[in-house]
Amino acid sequence: MAVIGITGGAGSGKSFVAALAAENFDMLHIDTDRLARTQMMPGGASYAGVAEAFPDCLCECKDNTDLPEIDRAALAKKVFGNKELLGKLNGLTHPHVRETVESLIEGSKGLFTHVLIETAILADAGYCPICDAVWLVTAPEEDRKKRLTERGYDEARIESVFGSQPSDDEYRKTSTHEIRNGSDADEENIIAQIKEILKSMGADEILSDDDDEDE
Repeated sequence: MAVIGITGGAGSGKSFVAALAAENFDMLHIDTDRLARTQMMPGGASYAGVAEAFPDCLCECKDNTDLPEIDRAALAKKVFGNKELLGKLNGLTHPHVRETVESLIEGSKGLFTHVLIETAILADAGYCPICDAVWLVTAPEEDRKKRLTERGYDEARIESVFGSQPSDDEYRKTSTHEIRNGSDADEENIIAQIKEILKSMGADEILSDDDDEDE
């Protein structure tokens, strides 16, 4: 079983690509952002530490439990652009996410041929050493801006996000393969790119019988 990291900047569409990979090939998709969100919910592994460190980012729980909920929007706003606070938050959440990721990888042995770890901070979070390959998802800046605008980002926020993330060239330093996901790349094109990468990795066994028959 091979472990693949998939990363890319905001608006590149790495979640879209990861979902297509998991849907069309024998892969377990692990979304670290989703894990982090779940673990910050009341009772989650990261909840107590984050709640104690950022008490001004708590709000009434929608589930009417005794514990207040972490307002993730307020938390994101508080730490964005502040390296010290972001580092503090990451120190409270990343170890729990990493532990869960490693547990999921171990538990998937014999069940999947590949595990796909999706995160925007693959290198910074220390996942590269456990990955057999790292896929970088890229898209032209204008396409990325359009996608983020559709999510409700204004121009100032987009520029701020771009400025806080590595450039594609910096991402490439820790990547082994690149998937181009511009506006001209439809699902069929993305799947074809993934298939070629898997073949280059010597992973013919991951391709389905239907795929083989189509060739």
